[in-house]
Amino acid sequence: MASTIPPLTKIYPDGRPYHRMDVVEEEIAALSEKGFEEVLRRGVITARGNPDFVRPETLMHFLRATRRDNSDRRFEALYPLVLRRLLLALPRGERRTEKRTEIDAFTADLIDVVRTRFVGLVTLDRTGGDGMDFYEVHFDEAIAGLRMKAWNKLNKKASKTDSLEADDGSGELPEHVEQAAGSYQEDEEDILSDPSYRERVMRGIDRLKPEQKEVMLMSLANIPTESSDPTVPSISGLLGCDPSTVRYRRRRSIVRIQAMLATGELG
Repeated sequence: MASTIPPLTKIYPDGRPYHRMDVVEEEIAALSEKGFEEVLRRGVITARGNPDFVRPETLMHFLRATRRDNSDRRFEALYPLVLRRLLLALPRGERRTEKRTEIDAFTADLIDVVRTRFVGLVTLDRTGGDGMDFYEVHFDEAIAGLRMKAWNKLNKKASKTDSLEADDGSGELPEHVEQAAGSYQEDEEDILSDPSYRERVMRGIDRLKPEQKEVMLMSLANIPTESSDPTVPSISGLLGCDPSTVRYRRRRSIVRIQAMLATGELG
């Protein structure tokens, strides 16, 4: 049965072809016989000790296979499961308790860089090619490679953890969190200034959480995050929150919109 599974086509520098692990080939063959709904049922299981656990390499195979059957429905069903495996392969960027939140700014930035890069790779892979073959060979090692590249990109930042009071129980970053979420690259806001993105960005904003949506709409209206002049309205002043909370909400919103653009959710 495994012989009917399309082989990977990418080649190592020494000429050897990429090859899936036997256990992955066996999982693909077994699940192919049982049907797509079984892939989804077992794909939500993340505990490796569970007998129904499906390896991330197997999920990547079925995600990439949607290129051949041209099924957006299957892709959209599988994609969140694969993203979940990506996040599980990354370090935690924050830890929450009942009243406090600890955020590692460097790790939060690293997660964002890796996730954005992964989304871009998946988008390119949808058009064909063997660029993500290695994710069917060893998913965790492929993610480790992305982590290393992200680390190199961010290595000038100091890694630190800030302990913070919860913001009125909302789970949002509270006041005095100036650097807790880290700074984002200027090019991440290109989508806000480029008129070619405007219509799709507005559709994306409509899908955000209410507190993120209001920040983005004010940003598009060129209202500053903060102002030392009491006669000049600012987002933080209008919302009654710290400027750092505004920056955190905008940063998370932009990452979410970028992901929706990359996956074609916004047309």
